[in-house]
Amino acid sequence: MIRLLPLVLILGCGPDELAPGEESAIVPVPCDREPPLDYDNFGVGFMARNCTGCHSSGLAEGDRFGAPELVDLDTLSAVDTWAYRIHARAIQDTTMPPGGGIPEEDLALLDEWLQCDVFEEIEP
Repeated sequence: MIRLLPLVLILGCGPDELAPGEESAIVPVPCDREPPLDYDNFGVGFMARNCTGCHSSGLAEGDRFGAPELVDLDTLSAVDTWAYRIHARAIQDTTMPPGGGIPEEDLALLDEWLQCDVFEEIEP
């Protein structure tokens, strides 16, 4: 089954929002993996390997390598808060992490996890 997410234009820029004038370019992916990707079997490890070195609530401001305070990705709740920005920066723009280096296969899994699990949790 493929889940279609609406293309949205959100004015404002904060948690779970896009920048002004930025349109979501989410391309639906199949959500038929068994077992499905979730935070425990994929997300926590992906975030630990690729994101929480800068985006962790346990890091002091000077240890975040420029990551904004409060943009933390070390819990599922935090990922839910920033899910659309994670998608935009890591998958669409590929500007995160700044040094790159995430293999295409892992980005495809991130895309699948966000669309098939995380977005489902935060959609009204």
